[in-house]
Amino acid sequence: MHIEEIIQKIVPGNGACAKLAQARFDALIKPVGSLAQLEKMTAKYAGIVEKYNKLELEYPKRELLVWCSITEGEQAGKIMEAKLPVNVLAAETGARTQALLVTSTTVEEALEEGATLVQEIIHEKGLGLVGFGCLASPAEELVVAAMTGGLLQAASMKVGIMLDGVATLKAAQKAVELAPAVLDYCFAGHVSAEEGAEELLQQLGLVAPLRLNIPDGAGEGAALCFTLFDAGIKAYKEMETFEEASVHAEVKEFSLAEQEKQSK
Repeated sequence: MHIEEIIQKIVPGNGACAKLAQARFDALIKPVGSLAQLEKMTAKYAGIVEKYNKLELEYPKRELLVWCSITEGEQAGKIMEAKLPVNVLAAETGARTQALLVTSTTVEEALEEGATLVQEIIHEKGLGLVGFGCLASPAEELVVAAMTGGLLQAASMKVGIMLDGVATLKAAQKAVELAPAVLDYCFAGHVSAEEGAEELLQQLGLVAPLRLNIPDGAGEGAALCFTLFDAGIKAYKEMETFEEASVHAEVKEFSLAEQEKQSK
């Protein structure tokens, strides 16, 4: 499938489902907004899968994809042998880490290569969430192009993408330029210590829940954020609203009506 066809398949996330999910968070027995980015990630994910019922919203199967060029072949081999920190961190959340070696020689080929690789992996593994890390430098044009194709493909298949580092953010920028709705499928894993990371996140309008001074975007931040992603879903599914708990007199400081009154 060509990139133009993939782009035509990309539709915005279901905003109504996302709002209903956020409304459930607001009604839980806790201060409104107290789970911060956990709430926002889960509500956004509800919009992607178009499910907001707590019994239907499931933890997505996920995999961490670390993109690299031919020059990073040795590092890619270590990833496939599960010898790097990113493997351990991802495995902790049940995710396998896979290195994707970009072999294209032109940007157009790289876009198609990235899209094809992601389509095959999502279909084969039945994924609902993919993490993107990158061993190549942000200036590696062909790897960024391949990730751009991969982002477009994932969005067209209604799969969320956890971004990690400057190279993946640059790929997201390019994907959003081609199809603005891609942003509805993107999550920021962390603010890396790479130059320009903060600015790129601001330009994309994404907020990362983690700031760990990780010096690169090889996937560790995305892997760690998988844990937070699950935590948000767990709170959504297992906490109760006042109505579900049959509490008719809301605790004043937790009352949605009270907090809305104070915010005016």
